[in-house]
Amino acid sequence: MITIAIDLMGSDLGYEELSKSVIQYLNEEKDRRVILFGDQEKIKPLFASIDSSRYEIVHCEDVIPMEIKPLDFLRSKKASLYKAIDAVRNGKADAILTAGSTGGFVTGCSMLLKNIEGVTRSGLCTPFPTAKEGKGTVILDVGASNVNQSEDIYGFARMGRIYCQNVLDMENPSTFVLSNGTEEGKGTDEIIGAYKLLKDNNFPNFQGNAEARNVLDGNHDLIVTGGFCGNIFLKATEGMASIMNGLIKQSFKRSLLTKIGYLFSHKGFDKMKEIMDYRRFGGAILLGVNGVAIKAHGNSNTYAFYMAIKVADQMVKSDIVNKIKKEFEHQDEKQAD
Repeated sequence: MITIAIDLMGSDLGYEELSKSVIQYLNEEKDRRVILFGDQEKIKPLFASIDSSRYEIVHCEDVIPMEIKPLDFLRSKKASLYKAIDAVRNGKADAILTAGSTGGFVTGCSMLLKNIEGVTRSGLCTPFPTAKEGKGTVILDVGASNVNQSEDIYGFARMGRIYCQNVLDMENPSTFVLSNGTEEGKGTDEIIGAYKLLKDNNFPNFQGNAEARNVLDGNHDLIVTGGFCGNIFLKATEGMASIMNGLIKQSFKRSLLTKIGYLFSHKGFDKMKEIMDYRRFGGAILLGVNGVAIKAHGNSNTYAFYMAIKVADQMVKSDIVNKIKKEFEHQDEKQAD
Protein backbone atom coordinates (compact mmCIF):
# COMPACT_ATOMS: atom_id res chain seq x y z
CA MET A 1 0.00 0.00 0.00
CA ILE A 2 1.44 3.35 -1.06
CA THR A 3 1.60 5.89 1.78
CA ILE A 4 2.08 9.61 1.13
CA ALA A 5 3.15 12.09 3.81
CA ILE A 6 1.22 15.33 3.22
CA ASP A 7 2.08 18.64 4.85
CA LEU A 8 -1.22 20.55 5.12
CA MET A 9 0.36 23.69 6.57
CA GLY A 10 2.07 26.63 4.89
CA SER A 11 -0.07 26.92 1.75
CA ASP A 12 -1.78 30.14 0.64
CA LEU A 13 -5.31 28.69 0.55
CA GLY A 14 -5.19 26.70 3.79
CA TYR A 15 -5.72 23.14 4.96
CA GLU A 16 -9.41 22.96 4.00
CA GLU A 17 -8.65 23.45 0.30
CA LEU A 18 -5.84 20.89 0.36
CA SER A 19 -7.92 18.39 2.34
CA LYS A 20 -10.51 18.28 -0.46
CA SER A 21 -7.77 17.06 -2.77
CA VAL A 22 -6.67 14.35 -0.36
CA ILE A 23 -10.24 13.13 0.13
CA GLN A 24 -10.78 12.96 -3.63
CA TYR A 25 -7.58 10.94 -4.00
CA LEU A 26 -8.52 8.50 -1.22
CA ASN A 27 -12.01 8.01 -2.66
CA GLU A 28 -10.56 7.15 -6.07
CA GLU A 29 -7.60 5.05 -4.92
CA LYS A 30 -8.91 2.50 -2.43
CA ASP A 31 -5.54 0.90 -1.71
CA ARG A 32 -3.76 4.10 -0.70
CA ARG A 33 -2.98 5.65 2.65
CA VAL A 34 -1.88 9.13 3.79
CA ILE A 35 -0.21 10.66 6.82
CA LEU A 36 -1.43 14.21 7.37
CA PHE A 37 0.64 16.83 9.19
CA GLY A 38 -1.13 19.81 10.71
CA ASP A 39 -3.68 20.88 13.34
CA GLN A 40 -5.47 17.70 14.38
CA GLU A 41 -8.59 19.42 15.72
CA LYS A 42 -9.15 21.24 12.43
CA ILE A 43 -8.22 18.37 10.12
CA LYS A 44 -9.98 15.39 11.69
CA PRO A 45 -13.61 16.58 11.13
CA LEU A 46 -12.88 17.03 7.41
CA PHE A 47 -12.05 13.32 7.06
CA ALA A 48 -15.12 11.95 8.84
CA SER A 49 -16.22 10.14 5.66
CA ILE A 50 -12.90 8.33 5.24
CA ASP A 51 -12.04 5.00 6.89
CA SER A 52 -9.75 5.90 9.79
CA SER A 53 -7.36 3.06 8.86
CA ARG A 54 -6.49 4.89 5.65
CA TYR A 55 -5.15 8.05 7.23
CA GLU A 56 -3.17 9.20 10.21
CA ILE A 57 -2.96 12.74 11.58
CA VAL A 58 0.28 13.93 13.16
CA HIS A 59 -0.47 17.04 15.15
CA CYS A 60 1.77 20.02 14.34
CA GLU A 61 1.53 23.69 15.21
CA ASP A 62 4.79 25.05 13.77
CA VAL A 63 5.26 26.06 10.12
CA ILE A 64 8.59 26.34 8.32
CA PRO A 65 9.04 29.94 7.07
CA MET A 66 9.57 30.72 3.39
CA GLU A 67 13.32 31.21 3.84
CA ILE A 68 15.25 29.22 6.39
CA LYS A 69 18.89 28.42 7.06
CA PRO A 70 19.97 24.76 7.28
CA LEU A 71 20.75 24.88 11.00
CA ASP A 72 17.43 26.55 11.74
CA PHE A 73 15.64 23.82 9.80
CA LEU A 74 17.33 21.11 11.84
CA ARG A 75 16.13 22.87 14.99
CA SER A 76 12.52 22.92 13.70
CA LYS A 77 11.69 19.32 14.55
CA LYS A 78 8.14 20.17 15.61
CA ALA A 79 7.26 21.81 12.28
CA SER A 80 4.87 20.02 9.91
CA LEU A 81 7.28 20.02 6.95
CA TYR A 82 10.15 18.61 9.02
CA LYS A 83 7.97 15.81 10.35
CA ALA A 84 6.57 15.00 6.90
CA ILE A 85 10.03 14.67 5.36
CA ASP A 86 11.20 12.69 8.37
CA ALA A 87 8.37 10.20 7.79
CA VAL A 88 9.93 9.36 4.41
CA ARG A 89 13.41 9.13 5.91
CA ASN A 90 12.17 6.68 8.55
CA GLY A 91 10.30 4.53 6.02
CA LYS A 92 6.84 5.39 7.33
CA ALA A 93 5.86 7.03 4.02
CA ASP A 94 6.84 6.56 0.38
CA ALA A 95 6.60 10.22 -0.64
CA ILE A 96 6.46 13.74 0.79
CA LEU A 97 4.16 16.44 -0.60
CA THR A 98 3.88 20.05 0.52
CA ALA A 99 2.58 23.40 -0.73
CA GLY A 100 4.64 25.22 1.88
CA SER A 101 8.08 26.79 1.84
CA THR A 102 10.17 25.93 -1.24
CA GLY A 103 13.38 26.83 0.55
CA GLY A 104 12.43 24.68 3.53
CA PHE A 105 11.39 21.83 1.24
CA VAL A 106 14.68 21.76 -0.68
CA THR A 107 16.77 22.27 2.46
CA GLY A 108 14.87 19.64 4.42
CA CYS A 109 14.89 16.98 1.72
CA SER A 110 18.59 17.55 1.03
CA MET A 111 19.52 17.34 4.71
CA LEU A 112 17.20 14.56 5.89
CA LEU A 113 16.83 12.36 2.81
CA LYS A 114 20.27 13.20 1.36
CA ASN A 115 21.34 12.81 -2.25
CA ILE A 116 21.46 9.46 -3.97
CA GLU A 117 25.02 8.19 -4.12
CA GLY A 118 26.70 9.55 -7.24
CA VAL A 119 24.30 12.50 -7.61
CA THR A 120 26.33 15.70 -7.25
CA ARG A 121 23.27 17.95 -6.97
CA SER A 122 19.56 17.30 -6.63
CA GLY A 123 17.41 19.36 -8.99
CA LEU A 124 13.91 20.78 -8.99
CA CYS A 125 12.13 19.50 -12.05
CA THR A 126 8.81 20.75 -13.39
CA PRO A 127 6.82 20.24 -16.58
CA PHE A 128 5.71 23.40 -18.38
CA PRO A 129 2.65 23.61 -20.65
CA THR A 130 3.48 24.21 -24.31
CA ALA A 131 1.85 25.40 -27.51
CA LYS A 132 0.92 21.80 -28.34
CA GLU A 133 -2.18 20.53 -26.57
CA GLY A 134 -1.41 17.81 -24.04
CA LYS A 135 2.36 18.21 -24.51
CA GLY A 136 4.65 19.34 -21.72
CA THR A 137 8.30 20.37 -21.59
CA VAL A 138 10.29 19.30 -18.55
CA ILE A 139 12.82 21.80 -17.22
CA LEU A 140 15.39 21.30 -14.46
CA ASP A 141 16.89 22.67 -12.34
CA VAL A 142 14.38 25.46 -11.68
CA GLY A 143 15.85 26.65 -8.41
CA ALA A 144 17.14 23.98 -6.04
CA SER A 145 20.54 25.69 -6.07
CA ASN A 146 22.02 28.90 -7.44
CA VAL A 147 25.45 27.58 -8.41
CA ASN A 148 25.98 24.51 -10.58
CA GLN A 149 28.84 22.81 -12.35
CA SER A 150 28.75 21.08 -15.74
CA GLU A 151 28.62 17.69 -14.00
CA ASP A 152 25.49 18.76 -12.11
CA ILE A 153 23.69 19.71 -15.32
CA TYR A 154 24.75 16.45 -16.95
CA GLY A 155 23.28 14.69 -13.92
CA PHE A 156 20.03 16.64 -14.36
CA ALA A 157 19.78 15.28 -17.90
CA ARG A 158 20.20 11.71 -16.68
CA MET A 159 17.57 12.08 -13.94
CA GLY A 160 15.25 14.12 -16.14
CA ARG A 161 15.25 11.46 -18.85
CA ILE A 162 14.23 8.81 -16.31
CA TYR A 163 11.43 11.10 -15.07
CA CYS A 164 10.18 11.76 -18.61
CA GLN A 165 10.13 8.07 -19.44
CA ASN A 166 8.54 6.79 -16.25
CA VAL A 167 6.13 9.56 -15.25
CA LEU A 168 5.26 11.26 -18.55
CA ASP A 169 5.48 8.14 -20.75
CA MET A 170 7.98 9.65 -23.20
CA GLU A 171 9.75 6.71 -24.81
CA ASN A 172 12.81 8.60 -26.06
CA PRO A 173 12.64 12.23 -24.87
CA SER A 174 14.66 14.81 -26.77
CA THR A 175 17.14 16.62 -24.52
CA PHE A 176 18.46 20.17 -24.84
CA VAL A 177 20.67 22.53 -22.85
CA LEU A 178 19.18 25.97 -22.21
CA SER A 179 21.55 28.58 -23.63
CA ASN A 180 21.68 31.98 -25.33
CA GLY A 181 22.17 30.43 -28.77
CA THR A 182 21.72 27.10 -30.51
CA GLU A 183 25.32 26.85 -31.72
CA GLU A 184 27.79 24.62 -29.90
CA GLY A 185 30.07 26.77 -27.73
CA LYS A 186 27.35 29.24 -26.72
CA GLY A 187 26.73 29.95 -23.05
CA THR A 188 28.58 30.14 -19.76
CA ASP A 189 31.37 27.75 -18.82
CA GLU A 190 29.06 25.29 -17.08
CA ILE A 191 26.63 25.28 -20.04
CA ILE A 192 29.43 24.69 -22.54
CA GLY A 193 30.82 21.96 -20.29
CA ALA A 194 27.43 20.27 -19.92
CA TYR A 195 26.98 20.31 -23.70
CA LYS A 196 30.38 18.62 -24.10
CA LEU A 197 29.57 15.94 -21.50
CA LEU A 198 26.25 15.12 -23.16
CA LYS A 199 27.85 14.99 -26.60
CA ASP A 200 30.95 13.01 -25.58
CA ASN A 201 28.86 10.46 -23.67
CA ASN A 202 26.45 10.00 -26.61
CA PHE A 203 23.51 10.93 -24.41
CA PRO A 204 20.34 9.42 -25.94
CA ASN A 205 18.54 11.85 -28.27
CA PHE A 206 20.64 14.84 -27.25
CA GLN A 207 19.68 17.68 -29.62
CA GLY A 208 22.07 20.45 -28.56
CA ASN A 209 21.25 23.90 -27.24
CA ALA A 210 17.82 25.54 -27.06
CA GLU A 211 17.03 29.23 -26.75
CA ALA A 212 14.48 30.36 -24.19
CA ARG A 213 12.13 31.73 -26.85
CA ASN A 214 11.68 28.24 -28.35
CA VAL A 215 11.50 26.12 -25.22
CA LEU A 216 7.69 26.06 -24.99
CA ASP A 217 6.94 25.47 -28.67
CA GLY A 218 6.08 21.82 -28.02
CA ASN A 219 9.14 20.45 -29.83
CA HIS A 220 11.39 20.12 -26.78
CA ASP A 221 10.87 17.32 -24.25
CA LEU A 222 13.61 17.93 -21.68
CA ILE A 223 15.56 21.13 -21.00
CA VAL A 224 18.47 21.14 -18.55
CA THR A 225 20.18 24.16 -17.04
CA GLY A 226 21.64 25.49 -13.80
CA GLY A 227 19.24 26.38 -11.00
CA PHE A 228 19.85 30.14 -11.22
CA CYS A 229 18.93 30.39 -14.92
CA GLY A 230 16.15 27.85 -14.54
CA ASN A 231 14.51 29.81 -11.73
CA ILE A 232 14.72 33.05 -13.72
CA PHE A 233 13.10 31.29 -16.68
CA LEU A 234 10.35 29.93 -14.42
CA LYS A 235 9.52 33.29 -12.87
CA ALA A 236 9.78 35.21 -16.15
CA THR A 237 7.40 32.74 -17.78
CA GLU A 238 4.90 32.98 -14.92
CA GLY A 239 5.10 36.76 -14.99
CA MET A 240 4.57 37.00 -18.75
CA ALA A 241 1.61 34.60 -18.58
CA SER A 242 0.02 36.74 -15.87
CA ILE A 243 0.58 39.95 -17.86
CA MET A 244 -0.85 38.47 -21.06
CA ASN A 245 -3.89 37.17 -19.22
CA GLY A 246 -4.53 40.62 -17.76
CA LEU A 247 -4.08 42.37 -21.12
CA ILE A 248 -6.51 39.99 -22.84
CA LYS A 249 -9.14 40.62 -20.17
CA GLN A 250 -8.68 44.40 -20.47
CA SER A 251 -8.94 44.33 -24.25
CA PHE A 252 -12.37 42.71 -24.13
CA LYS A 253 -13.70 45.25 -21.61
CA ARG A 254 -12.90 48.38 -23.63
CA SER A 255 -16.24 48.82 -25.36
CA LEU A 256 -19.56 47.21 -26.18
CA LEU A 257 -18.11 45.90 -29.46
CA THR A 258 -15.18 44.20 -27.75
CA LYS A 259 -17.56 42.63 -25.23
CA ILE A 260 -19.66 41.29 -28.09
CA GLY A 261 -16.49 40.05 -29.72
CA TYR A 262 -15.69 38.08 -26.59
CA LEU A 263 -19.02 36.26 -26.86
CA PHE A 264 -17.94 34.90 -30.24
CA SER A 265 -14.34 34.13 -29.32
CA HIS A 266 -14.38 33.07 -25.65
CA LYS A 267 -14.38 29.36 -26.47
CA GLY A 268 -11.06 29.75 -28.23
CA PHE A 269 -9.59 31.70 -25.33
CA ASP A 270 -10.97 29.17 -22.85
CA LYS A 271 -9.24 26.41 -24.81
CA MET A 272 -5.97 28.36 -24.79
CA LYS A 273 -6.29 28.83 -21.04
CA GLU A 274 -6.85 25.09 -20.62
CA ILE A 275 -3.79 24.21 -22.72
CA MET A 276 -1.53 26.61 -20.80
CA ASP A 277 -2.82 25.66 -17.33
CA TYR A 278 0.29 24.75 -15.31
CA ARG A 279 -1.83 23.26 -12.50
CA ARG A 280 -2.46 20.02 -14.38
CA PHE A 281 1.22 19.08 -14.06
CA GLY A 282 1.17 18.98 -10.27
CA GLY A 283 4.09 21.13 -9.16
CA ALA A 284 7.85 20.59 -8.93
CA ILE A 285 9.72 17.39 -8.16
CA LEU A 286 13.04 17.23 -6.36
CA LEU A 287 15.02 14.61 -8.27
CA GLY A 288 18.19 13.10 -6.85
CA VAL A 289 17.28 12.58 -3.18
CA ASN A 290 16.54 9.28 -1.46
CA GLY A 291 12.78 9.57 -1.64
CA VAL A 292 9.91 10.89 -3.73
CA ALA A 293 9.56 14.60 -2.93
CA ILE A 294 6.94 16.90 -4.50
CA LYS A 295 6.54 20.66 -4.03
CA ALA A 296 3.09 21.90 -5.03
CA HIS A 297 2.59 25.58 -5.86
CA GLY A 298 1.94 27.72 -2.81
CA ASN A 299 -1.46 28.87 -4.12
CA SER A 300 -2.57 25.39 -5.22
CA ASN A 301 -6.33 24.97 -5.29
CA THR A 302 -8.10 21.61 -4.96
CA TYR A 303 -7.41 20.62 -8.57
CA ALA A 304 -3.73 21.58 -8.54
CA PHE A 305 -3.00 19.84 -5.25
CA TYR A 306 -4.90 16.74 -6.36
CA MET A 307 -2.71 16.58 -9.47
CA ALA A 308 0.37 16.89 -7.25
CA ILE A 309 -0.82 13.91 -5.20
CA LYS A 310 -1.28 11.94 -8.42
CA VAL A 311 2.27 12.79 -9.50
CA ALA A 312 3.60 11.54 -6.14
CA ASP A 313 1.57 8.36 -6.56
CA GLN A 314 2.87 7.79 -10.10
CA MET A 315 6.47 8.37 -9.05
CA VAL A 316 6.20 5.82 -6.25
CA LYS A 317 4.51 3.29 -8.54
CA SER A 318 7.19 3.72 -11.19
CA ASP A 319 9.93 3.12 -8.58
CA ILE A 320 11.73 6.17 -9.93
CA VAL A 321 14.12 6.57 -6.98
CA ASN A 322 15.57 3.09 -7.44
CA LYS A 323 15.80 3.63 -11.19
CA ILE A 324 17.85 6.78 -10.63
CA LYS A 325 20.03 4.84 -8.19
CA LYS A 326 20.65 2.16 -10.80
CA GLU A 327 21.44 4.79 -13.44
CA PHE A 328 24.17 6.31 -11.31
CA GLU A 329 25.48 2.93 -10.16
CA HIS A 330 25.72 1.88 -13.80
CA GLN A 331 27.60 5.05 -14.73
CA ASP A 332 29.99 4.60 -11.82
CA GLU A 333 30.72 1.03 -12.97
CA LYS A 334 31.45 2.27 -16.52
CA GLN A 335 33.82 4.95 -15.21
CA ALA A 336 35.60 2.36 -13.03
CA ASP A 337 36.11 0.11 -16.06
